[in-house]
Amino acid sequence: MSSSSLAKRIIEYFTRPPQLQSAFYISTRYIAGIHLSPKDKQVSHYFVLPLEEGVVVPSFTKKNIYDNPSLEDRLREGMEKLRLSDKKTACLIPELCLKAFVFSFDSLPSSAEEREKIIRYRIKKQMGFFPEDSRLSFQEIDSSQERRLLVCLAKDSVIHEYEDCLGRLGLKVRILGSPVLGLYNVLNSQERENFLLINVEKESLSLVAVIESEISLYRQKPNVLERKAELTIAQQVENIITEVQNTAHFLEDTEEKKIQSLYLRLGSLRAEEKMYSELENRLPFALNRINVVRLEKLNPREREILAPLIGQIL
Repeated sequence: MSSSSLAKRIIEYFTRPPQLQSAFYISTRYIAGIHLSPKDKQVSHYFVLPLEEGVVVPSFTKKNIYDNPSLEDRLREGMEKLRLSDKKTACLIPELCLKAFVFSFDSLPSSAEEREKIIRYRIKKQMGFFPEDSRLSFQEIDSSQERRLLVCLAKDSVIHEYEDCLGRLGLKVRILGSPVLGLYNVLNSQERENFLLINVEKESLSLVAVIESEISLYRQKPNVLERKAELTIAQQVENIITEVQNTAHFLEDTEEKKIQSLYLRLGSLRAEEKMYSELENRLPFALNRINVVRLEKLNPREREILAPLIGQIL
């Protein structure tokens, strides 16, 4: 597979939501999937299945899937529930498998090759190095003030793990994406206010700031929700509040814009009502759950788990 082909597949979910009927989500503690009716684009079948700890251990640079037979058994079980007729699909992978950046420029060269050189320099400056055997893709974000790019970076070996796993089951992965940007696709089609979008998983917290319907900032932190399952709910809440406050202050200083609301997804199989209530009481702006009309008939936990998949394929 060529570099440009893989890069297109990593970024395409953001720039042009694909016309696919199914999507899978591989997390560290569960897998999930949806299938849309081709006529009305409503959810016709779905599943959420638990996954044993250690089967998937997400990493940007290291091996991710440590028990292929267990993961494939679960995926096979899920496929039976979806009743797929078309094996072309999208796949969300854990946030820590990809790195995303939002870079601003006063101007950019017209040559894609020259742009890539500049972007590589910016990534190396931010990360301290540029990873070898990586696929880089970038897309300009509409902006009224400056040239702004959304940049995605992924390692070949990591991407191939997920593609090969699904491929052995006969699935053809056409689009790869991350949960937080799938959520962004859902929200930005509905909301026009300045908001923060946070996706909290067991192993990571990802945050996207949206200013006047444009992605302004992307942040990712590992091990925020839980560290070896030892963090209390109070500690988890403190971590989220700290990240939200730091981001809101940064945006006020750099863009002179105030955040009006927060959209939060807790990617856990168990209910987290206490966390929601704690955050509602302590945050200075409105806290919202992510509401997807196509999932309104499902129970609250299923809706929250499956929400990124809707944004991935609609």
